Amino acid sequence: MPAQTIGSGEIIVNANLVQNDFNILETSIGQVIRADSSNYNKMEVSFDNGVTFDSINFSNYTLLGKYAEGGCNVVFEREIESRDSESKVIYTIIVNECGNCKKLEGSMNWVLVPIIPEDYTVEFIVK
Repeated sequence: MPAQTIGSGEIIVNANLVQNDFNILETSIGQVIRADSSNYNKMEVSFDNGVTFDSINFSNYTLLGKYAEGGCNVVFEREIESRDSESKVIYTIIVNECGNCKKLEGSMNWVLVPIIPEDYTVEFIVK
């Protein structure tokens, strides 16, 4: 797995997410998961550095994901921006490629954030 850099915004930085079902979600669109559902590939979260994993409490959190890929020693920076006046959240993933090899790395870029209201839209940007 490529190295990760957590960016700015309301990302829960101590959330260690694991996907227990490896069925592929639709990767061309962003995923906004606001409720417990089989559509999210059985994600679990750990807040104790991976010692224990539990189901995500969707009364407190929203799960966001967007697939991105990059070459060689890629690092994904993730940023969340809330625009309350527009009822909108923007999730930006910055792909930083380093090196000259032919290896390709991909990531679904899952992040856990405080609950996003149902009437908010989420925009995904990959740079």
